[in-house]
Amino acid sequence: MEESLKYLLDAEQRAQEIVNKAIGERDRMLEKASEEVRGAEKRFKARIPGIRDSFLKKAEERADQTNAEILRRYVDNWDGLEKEVDKRRGRAISEAVKLLLDPASG
Repeated sequence: MEESLKYLLDAEQRAQEIVNKAIGERDRMLEKASEEVRGAEKRFKARIPGIRDSFLKKAEERADQTNAEILRRYVDNWDGLEKEVDKRRGRAISEAVKLLLDPASG
């Protein structure tokens, strides 16, 4: 019986050593994972200014493209209006000359 008790105590001691070893390994793994998370967070925070700058650059490029498109449309519309004004001015002058030369035709 004493032999069995000694065997059980030894087994319990080995089991406790295995548990302690597993707890230590778990703690090391948790610490390593925490360090990796802190490192990833640090790298991400370091990238934020670059991400922001990239976003702002793209936004500025889109704004410049939009402004250029609006300006092109404005110029196209302005040119069309100038042509229409010239055409109507010519007709108005023709009509005015016609009325001056023949007041009864109007």
